[in-house]
Amino acid sequence: MSVKKISLSPAQINEQLQEIMNKTALAENYRLEAETVKTYNLIVNLEKSLPAEETGLSNYYLLFNAWIRWLADWKNYSLNLMHRRRLLGHLNQQLGVGKFTLQIYPYAARLYSYKLERGKPLIQLHEALDYMTEYDCKRFANFVRRQRWGELRQLVAEYQERTPQAKEMSAFFHETKANPTHENRTRGRYYDLETVFSNCNQRHFGGKMARPKVMHWSAKVNHSTMGSYNINEDTLMINRGLDRSDVPAYVLDFVMYHELLHKALGVKTSGSRRMSHTKEFRELEQRHPDYDRAQAFIQKNAKRL
Repeated sequence: MSVKKISLSPAQINEQLQEIMNKTALAENYRLEAETVKTYNLIVNLEKSLPAEETGLSNYYLLFNAWIRWLADWKNYSLNLMHRRRLLGHLNQQLGVGKFTLQIYPYAARLYSYKLERGKPLIQLHEALDYMTEYDCKRFANFVRRQRWGELRQLVAEYQERTPQAKEMSAFFHETKANPTHENRTRGRYYDLETVFSNCNQRHFGGKMARPKVMHWSAKVNHSTMGSYNINEDTLMINRGLDRSDVPAYVLDFVMYHELLHKALGVKTSGSRRMSHTKEFRELEQRHPDYDRAQAFIQKNAKRL
């Protein structure tokens, strides 16, 4: 099928939002309500033009479409703007107004990045960082100016650990990336996902769990995400890094169990928030007989998988 042309790119949306926030910061008593609403209306109109049928779209388009639909909710749009206002204020102080470019978008493989583009810093952040506090934003800007990347990584890691909303948002956008046309590539070098699923189904679900429509190994090794389940497309993915002879079978069983719990329980909503790791989910997850040692193995070995 032909891919619908994006009339407003992520970079263009970010440019407009940064301009609004910079004007607000420079003129504290001047609220740019008209400009804010105008950009929001552009996003809403773009959301209405997105294709209803997404089969065959690339991961980029699936993620872009999910982001636009998310921003089209005024609460989410406002959250994005409030985070920009906090962060831009500190980045402007540290780097200078107009001396850098800030983009906030659910990037596929990272939570943040810093690079020079034509000699000008380009700072990219994932939407999952929207809940950063004023203090976190101040430290973030300071670490960026001083290029203290180790401290910046630690800041983001601590933020993720204490902010459940960040994990939920990251998981939500990650779920949208699975391509529904992906082949059932279940056979790995050491493990076959068909066997892993069948054994897990019998052990923990009494053999009553329906097989996901699509199961496959990830295209690349991922050191932070061991698996994912896309509830909209019934697609289950397991990190290719686990397909190793030195990865115990109980680890694969636990990861499969974790993802099948998502299939069994679905996604709960609270206001505009989507919650996949609920209290019920965590309680059931911890009932896995190898929960502790599987978690310990993953935490110890994630960086080398």
